[in-house]
Amino acid sequence: MSDLIFGMHSIAEAINNPKRENLSLYATEDSIKELRKLHFKGNNIPDHCQVLLFSLHKLKEEGRIVLKEKDFKDQRVPSNIFLIAEELETADINDFYNAAETFDNFKALILDQVTDVHNLGAILRTAAFYNIDFVVYGKKGDENKSPGFFRVASGAAEFTPLIPAPNLNKVVRKLMDMGVQCVGLAEEEENSSLNLDQSKICLVMGAEETGISHALRRTLNDFVSLPPKGPIKSLNVSVAAALAMEKFLN
Repeated sequence: MSDLIFGMHSIAEAINNPKRENLSLYATEDSIKELRKLHFKGNNIPDHCQVLLFSLHKLKEEGRIVLKEKDFKDQRVPSNIFLIAEELETADINDFYNAAETFDNFKALILDQVTDVHNLGAILRTAAFYNIDFVVYGKKGDENKSPGFFRVASGAAEFTPLIPAPNLNKVVRKLMDMGVQCVGLAEEEENSSLNLDQSKICLVMGAEETGISHALRRTLNDFVSLPPKGPIKSLNVSVAAALAMEKFLN
């Protein structure tokens, strides 16, 4: 399996990731110059990455072919450049549990009912910024991450594991049994200053429309909120995640 990666930042981070193999970079002469200027100090692309140059028209045609082959919707190729790379051997839920048990400081994020790839990409980018160990989201099985996800994640997919889990209740209960403080973010809660002195913390968030599911709420004991200071009472989930990571996991 291979990943189709859009976005200059994401492409550069994938090329620089020693764990990535079989990289093929599709670009125009102008876009390859821009990539080299922005991310490689004007130097050539490393030799382990095969560079394929096309005219603008041909590059767009190649993009449509690859998108169709991978069952992604037809879309514009940003900056006229894309990368095909062998899929990373990613962490799974057992790696997540092992880290929760063995890390002296463990910080994680669980996303309940958050499945939009752009929100996931944006949250993963912020999680990498704050050096969060893992992001887990509710999903029955993994699938190819879309090129749009990679673009929005802006390289974070190379650093912070994003792990699907079919039963988040089970995940949270196991973490709590392991001594990890699991805290739900809920806008209707009044508590905005819960004592989070523990070295192992997992913040649980829900979708912006529905919040954390009722079943998961019953599992959690602790909740915190981000009280609004103006007339707007709710936030996009990726924005709320960024503020919550700054306040509660930093």
